[in-house]
Amino acid sequence: MVPQSVVYVVDDDPDARHVLVTLAKSMFHKTVACADAAEFLNCFDELTPACLVTDMRMQGMSGLDLLRTLKASGKVIPTIIVTGYAETAIAVDAMLTGAVTFLEKTAPPHKICEAITKALSLSESLLEQKAERDRVLQISGSLGKDERQILKLVAVGKLNKEIAFEIGIPLRTLEDRKRRLMTKVGAESVAELIRFSIRVEEFEQSTAADLLWNQRRS
Repeated sequence: MVPQSVVYVVDDDPDARHVLVTLAKSMFHKTVACADAAEFLNCFDELTPACLVTDMRMQGMSGLDLLRTLKASGKVIPTIIVTGYAETAIAVDAMLTGAVTFLEKTAPPHKICEAITKALSLSESLLEQKAERDRVLQISGSLGKDERQILKLVAVGKLNKEIAFEIGIPLRTLEDRKRRLMTKVGAESVAELIRFSIRVEEFEQSTAADLLWNQRRS
C-alpha cells in the first residue's frame, strides 16, 4: 500500500503557517505543521512521498539553511520556498541549493497549489527511482569477483569466446556462469545485461540529490 503523501509546512509565523496548512488540506493532503526547522527535522519521514513548504526567513535556522542541512545529510525532499521578501539573489541561491520553486507569500493560492502538486509528483518519482537504485546496487553488491568481471567484459561488447579466453576458463564454463549471472540480475538477454551494467555504473556515481537535480531538469 502506497503511503499517503505528506505536505510539511515550516513557518515560525502562526498565521502564515495556518494559511499554508489550510491550503494544503483543501487539496486533501496529509499536512504536518512545524514552527521551526528543528521540529521538521525531528519528524521528517524519508520513506513517504512528501514535499516541504518553508518560509525563507525564520528565527533560528532559515529556510535556506534548512535546505543546506538536508543536502549535507543526504536527505532529499522537493522543497517550495515562500517568502514575504522577494529578492532575486536569494531566489537564485535557493534554486541552486535545491528548491524546486520559489514563491512570494502573496502568490495566488492556485500557484501554491500547483507548486505542491508538482513537488509531490516529483517526490513519488524520486522514491521510485531510489527504490530501483537500491535494488540494482544490492544485486550488484551480491555479485562475486568472477561475475563482475564477466559483466564488465559483456558490457564492452566482448564475445563469449573472447571472455572465456581472457578469464582463462572453458567456453562451456563461461556460458554456464553467464546464464547464472543473467538469472541473478534478472536479465533475459545480453542487451538487458548490458543495460544493467550501465545502470550500476550510473547509480554508483549518483546520490539522492543527483536524482532530484536530474528530475528537476527533465
